[in-house]
Amino acid sequence: MSSWNSSQCGHCRMTNMLAISVFVLLMTISACKGQDETDLDLVNDLLQKVEGLTRRLTSLKKEAALIRKSMDTTEGKDVEGRGDHGKAEDIDGDFEKRQLPTAAPATSVTYVRWGNKTCPPHAEFVYEGVIGGSHIGYSGGGANYLCMSYKPTYDTPSSGAQSNRGWLYGSQYSTTDFEPFNELYQDDPPCAVCRVTSRTTSYTVPARNVCPSGWNIEYTGYMMTSKYNQYRSRFICVDENADYVFWTSYDQGSGAFLYPVEVRCVNGGSIPCSPYVDGNELTCAVCTY
Repeated sequence: MSSWNSSQCGHCRMTNMLAISVFVLLMTISACKGQDETDLDLVNDLLQKVEGLTRRLTSLKKEAALIRKSMDTTEGKDVEGRGDHGKAEDIDGDFEKRQLPTAAPATSVTYVRWGNKTCPPHAEFVYEGVIGGSHIGYSGGGANYLCMSYKPTYDTPSSGAQSNRGWLYGSQYSTTDFEPFNELYQDDPPCAVCRVTSRTTSYTVPARNVCPSGWNIEYTGYMMTSKYNQYRSRFICVDENADYVFWTSYDQGSGAFLYPVEVRCVNGGSIPCSPYVDGNELTCAVCTY
């Protein structure tokens, strides 16, 4: 603003001086009217000077207008640079950040491979263990099977067995009359926890050893659970290549047992007897997507 004010004052002073000069010349011309030839020559000379001063005055006005326009534009840029321009840069920066492609969140699913100590080649091995569950003769406790690590850690345990606790037992195969697993009868089944990346869900498909279209097979096997007249437990899919834990005790006598599952189709029941065959053991598949 200071540079504009000083320039403006300079042009004002020059304009005022020119205006005064024009006024003086006009007064002189008026006084010379009706004089002799010499005076007329003086008048003509004065008129030429007035014309020149007028052109100069017009030029100065145009120059002043251009300078003012230039100064207004410069001041506008300075204000933008000092204030709003910074905000504009912030807004533009935020917009660019919003437009940057964001990395897709890492997705993965975990599942238990029942009856096996390893994971499929494409899956990450998390840990292995032994299958545990509730006693087949007790109504309390959990109904689900657990993959128990071989290396438990304790915090502040109470010494000795307590009666007011939930009890967890080991499990064993009860497959004496089931050909695929008859050699594993009364052995303890292992388990492995596996992780697969770039997947969002896992699902156990009962009664089929294939996965739906677009899904990935993790492993296939046979449905197993507790016996029909024992306390209920969860249905799990035990790997068709089932293994056993060699260093645990053979035939625990009691604990969580695993029996094959077969269909009981009853006319009028919810399991249709047309596709299902009464007495056939059910297959299964663990699938991920």
